[in-house]
Amino acid sequence: MTPSLNLDPLIDQARRTHSSALCVLQGGHTLVDDTCGSRDPVETMSVTKAVLSLLVGRAVTLGHLPGPDVPVAEFYPEWRQGRRAQVTLRHLMTHTSGLQNVPAAPEEIYPSPDFVQLALCAEFQHAPGAAFSYNNKAVNLICGVLRRATGQHADDFAHAELFGPLGIHDVTWARDAAGTPHGMSGLRLHARDLARLGHLTLRGGADLITPDWIHASTRPATPLTARMGLLWWTWHPQATYTVTDAHVHNMRDAQASPAQIAALTALRGTYPRHAFHARMQEVGFDPTQVPAGTRWVHEDPGPRRGWCHDGWLGQSLVVDEEADLVAVRLIAADQPGAGSAGSDWPDFMDAVFALTR
Repeated sequence: MTPSLNLDPLIDQARRTHSSALCVLQGGHTLVDDTCGSRDPVETMSVTKAVLSLLVGRAVTLGHLPGPDVPVAEFYPEWRQGRRAQVTLRHLMTHTSGLQNVPAAPEEIYPSPDFVQLALCAEFQHAPGAAFSYNNKAVNLICGVLRRATGQHADDFAHAELFGPLGIHDVTWARDAAGTPHGMSGLRLHARDLARLGHLTLRGGADLITPDWIHASTRPATPLTARMGLLWWTWHPQATYTVTDAHVHNMRDAQASPAQIAALTALRGTYPRHAFHARMQEVGFDPTQVPAGTRWVHEDPGPRRGWCHDGWLGQSLVVDEEADLVAVRLIAADQPGAGSAGSDWPDFMDAVFALTR
């Protein structure tokens, strides 16, 4: 372990961005566990997906699931025909299922009384495995698969088989009106417990999850993008992003909205990750509005450093494999300042990378 990390700038920035909690582990040792005045577990938003990946891995380890390539139709016989018969658990976990999806969850998913049924009834935007498109609706279906594979709801299975064995007890997981836990979000944890789950991946799953699953889930799991594992993003802190005239032409050919075409035109150039996302906000470009399958940017990922996930408001879990380090930042929706400019701490992962760079 490196004892000389300068953590003060990270801690200071956590307070300036209204954070509810910050936790940093290295080599399994706690370097920072700052609750920033908050004592309650915090909704991890989309970081829930990374924990769901661990839960699926636990189910695979126990033999409830054969692996990521099992067809969803094995658990939902009504899917044994047409395109639905082609959809696998891997497709759900890599956002490549092809299921129709409204990017903003409050518009379609949260009003639904049954998130799993909503996914089961979805039409297809494209063939399974044909395009990458971040899909909350499809991820929610994973909790239905877990229910049928294990005989338990995902949250009950987690308490018994993942959280409990790790001594994580102060945790809640939101359910829909039908009683099924959300897959896309809804998990409330303390930052220190989320960091422990991240550290579990550095330990190869310890005795809870087979190392093969950890290896497979934290590395590229679809040929459509080098960034997506099995519900984990691979972490490439030195990635660069380039938008060219050809990408703008692709958007025109795909009949994207004039506003998004104009925004992408203003986005032309090459940027490091943080500057790219800042520029997207500045020009008003919304990647969720890109027609499915349209190539609108070239990413040069650079060396892979580890794996991560982030979520709405600025939730972040970063696992730095090279430095044997885990960092978590959480902000509660009711935290004073949450949602204000800068409170999402968009360069948190860059700040973590700077600790050991």
